[in-house]
Amino acid sequence: MKNKLMVPLAATAIVVVLVFGFLYVWTGTDYYKFSDGASSEQIEALKSNKIDYIIKEDGSLWIRKSDELKVAQCCT
Repeated sequence: MKNKLMVPLAATAIVVVLVFGFLYVWTGTDYYKFSDGASSEQIEALKSNKIDYIIKEDGSLWIRKSDELKVAQCCT
């Protein structure tokens, strides 16, 4: 009886972990190009508003798409 219950519970737990892992990996990690060059004022504004950004090797500034509303409120 105990083993019959453990298999469905384990399968359910695995599915839940896979779904959350998939959602974590595939959502919220997309970035869009905000500017060709990042000024110190822009970086300070992004940091103070806790906005996720990346500065690429060519100096361009990329903002996480999920932070787009925050950027519109503080930095435009």
